[in-house]
Amino acid sequence: MDYFCTYNNEAKQYRIKMRKAFLALFVTGMTCFNASAQYNMEAFRHISIGAEAGLHGLGVEIAMPIQKHLVLKAGYNLMPPGNLLYTDIQIDTKDFRQTQEEYDNTMHFQYKFQDKAIVNAGVQMGMANIKAMLNWYPVASGRFYFAGGVYYTPSAHQDDPFIEISGNVNDNDWAALAELNEKVPDPNRPDGKRELILATISGKEYALFEKDGHGHMLADFKMDPLKYYLGFGIGRCVPNGRLGLQLEAGAMVYHNSSIRCQNQEMELKSVGDSFGSDAEEILDYVDKYPIYPQVTLRLCFRVL
Repeated sequence: MDYFCTYNNEAKQYRIKMRKAFLALFVTGMTCFNASAQYNMEAFRHISIGAEAGLHGLGVEIAMPIQKHLVLKAGYNLMPPGNLLYTDIQIDTKDFRQTQEEYDNTMHFQYKFQDKAIVNAGVQMGMANIKAMLNWYPVASGRFYFAGGVYYTPSAHQDDPFIEISGNVNDNDWAALAELNEKVPDPNRPDGKRELILATISGKEYALFEKDGHGHMLADFKMDPLKYYLGFGIGRCVPNGRLGLQLEAGAMVYHNSSIRCQNQEMELKSVGDSFGSDAEEILDYVDKYPIYPQVTLRLCFRVL
């Protein structure tokens, strides 16, 4: 009985010693980890470069710690213009066709209208920005961070729309309009020229204009050049080793946006009747909610 008591006491003491040793090892390891992390976050001593891809396009950036909790970043992002979807926009040309039929016996029109003219349009997005960001790590040696800063569109890209809907009417209908205006001028117009009306939105008419010999339409959405950004993520801008990976989510907040059709300010009421429901949903969202969400995956390489 005394043997078992002695054995149990020795086992208990052994377990206590092992726990103390493990705790000491853990504390020592954490101390070394913290020291290493703090060293890597030493102000103005280290630089990393990063390549990223996300909902805002592709980008590059450079990062430098300015304090053990803060990292300053600057970079450039580009979303090359790309088509989201295609849509057919119908234009009522029934009156033009009736005029042709009325004069066809004497004029012999070469190009004939159908009751509907079709514009084959595409919806595309594109964006270019330079950025300045500040990442804050609540725990200096941790991986979780909050990010905030600004995006700014360079002057060379400030005329580029974020969202654009553009297309051309088919050659036959544009030629038919020119022929009709030449042979039967409109008596109600000073110049005698009719227009193909692209859309009537909120009581306002938007007519096609000529571009490269075609009837062309254009509607676009533009942001203010200055945008603000808030986000959070996991991963180190300046890795402890040479390479690091970051995953970040956030939102770009913009203001002073504008939607124009044929170079005129437009309202969004009944846009779907002319541009289709898909285009209407996109334009309606960006007009009501001045927030563009972002998810970014970034690979960081520590240079110094």
